[in-house]
Amino acid sequence: MSRITVRSFVTSCAAASDAACLWQTIVGFFQSCGIEMVSYHLDNTDSLPGGQLGFVEDGFPKEWVCEYIDSNLQVIDPIPGLAARVSRPFLWSEIEELADLTEQEADFMRRRQASDFGDGVALPVFGPKGRNAYFGLGFGKSAVVVGPENIFEMQCAAQIAHLRFCELIEEPLCHIDLSPRELEILRWMARGKSNSVIAEILGISRHTVDTIGRRLFDKLDVNDRTTAAIKGLGSGLLQIKELDIL
Repeated sequence: MSRITVRSFVTSCAAASDAACLWQTIVGFFQSCGIEMVSYHLDNTDSLPGGQLGFVEDGFPKEWVCEYIDSNLQVIDPIPGLAARVSRPFLWSEIEELADLTEQEADFMRRRQASDFGDGVALPVFGPKGRNAYFGLGFGKSAVVVGPENIFEMQCAAQIAHLRFCELIEEPLCHIDLSPRELEILRWMARGKSNSVIAEILGISRHTVDTIGRRLFDKLDVNDRTTAAIKGLGSGLLQIKELDIL
């Protein structure tokens, strides 16, 4: 399978019409990166593709998935809690170094290791209204080389996918009515321009840009420029061809 670029992935996420379609897009992207197993775990009870609650997966050994569900191993799985605490990617093999595991959590790790599906990485992702999650990417027996640059790229893709999922399970975004000026400022933010530079480009005051920016954040339900740009891309408010940023 040829490698899918982040640019192409973002476009496909924006075009996904429902959560199931988005999930297939996510799996396809990570598989093109050499990842054999993909899981997506929410820390609340939102419904995932297929009607499953809590998590969805692709490529993991069926015996392990059945044991995880039937034995309710989510309760003792230390990865979700660690993902929420460290807020950065980490390898599964690092878990025992990063956290003081309880006896039950240590038992979970022994069960996982006994399943012999190799190492992997957890990618924490964050969304609006406390809708946080993480992606689990299993390397399996593949010869994929995962360095810091690869992990950062996959983390960016995971965050974009998570925000798109959050949008798909909300009410349609047509009610987000950005004025022409707000949309213009969002485009420049997405291209990495500071408020002072945007003010100079548009011939308006820095104060005006700040005011419009705060109003824009309120409408998008975000707290920072980066998330505003990603949400704009994921929702279709912005188009990749307009930005030339990826």
